Amino acid sequence: MVLGSLAWIGCGHLAAQQRDDVEKAEKHKELLWIPPNVTAALPSLSATPACSLSEVLQEASRHAAEMTSNLETFAAEEQIDYRKWDHSGFPEDNDSSAFDYVFGFEQTSGGRSSREYRTPAKGGHFFPASSQDTGLVALALIFLPSMQTEYDMNCEGLDKWKGQFAWVVRFQQRKDKPRRTMQFRTSGGVYEAMLRGRAWISMDNGQVLHLEASLMNDIPALNLRSGAISVDYAPVEIQSRKIELWLPERVEAYWEIANRRLALYHTFSNFKLFTVETEDTVKKPKQP
Repeated sequence: MVLGSLAWIGCGHLAAQQRDDVEKAEKHKELLWIPPNVTAALPSLSATPACSLSEVLQEASRHAAEMTSNLETFAAEEQIDYRKWDHSGFPEDNDSSAFDYVFGFEQTSGGRSSREYRTPAKGGHFFPASSQDTGLVALALIFLPSMQTEYDMNCEGLDKWKGQFAWVVRFQQRKDKPRRTMQFRTSGGVYEAMLRGRAWISMDNGQVLHLEASLMNDIPALNLRSGAISVDYAPVEIQSRKIELWLPERVEAYWEIANRRLALYHTFSNFKLFTVETEDTVKKPKQP
């Protein structure tokens, strides 16, 4: 299962007047270059109580299976905010728009691959970077039983995430296993990536609350020097069905390409269910 199959865009310089760049940057002050450092120590981490890795992973795998179904049964409004910095750290380009969003899987020769469908919401628009991050919402599916074996995992201890006690599980892809989690697709071919990171898994219910990951190596063929991702998951109450689903709430992605830096923030809201039994029916929007 390929969770993240990214259509990689180039990072050529965009000609623009300096005044225009400043004006755009003023509208996007909230976008900062703050990629998660997955190797940094966590001062708040506690070794007590003792963490049972097998029990934590068992619960996480059960909820990952649930999320596999949940991801294909919802639609949402997605806000994408984007910023690019030049080699001097000066804002070079930015954009933002709202989209109607649907997630799905498609069958490929290598198994199932994630697919995202976006159409601009009223008043919105496509822009090149809006199609760059694909499948990142599904990163928590690395805890599926079939995916766990492709990683070395260990439990570092107990921490808090947004006030909730959570086990911190560190993961790193094994070099002797397939690299199915993330791929970069270009006109010149497909490039596999390896990830390492950590996840905050609720002590109370075993749900993945937060996940951070970064590329283990650069990809010279793409001039990709580094990449880091942060994903927040949260419970979403579906009023019409009186049920609660755990779904992605926010994704932050940071890419360093040659001497440029790109940040994309994806925020999800106004969730609806795919179903023919309620008024929450949503069709997958057509691709442009």
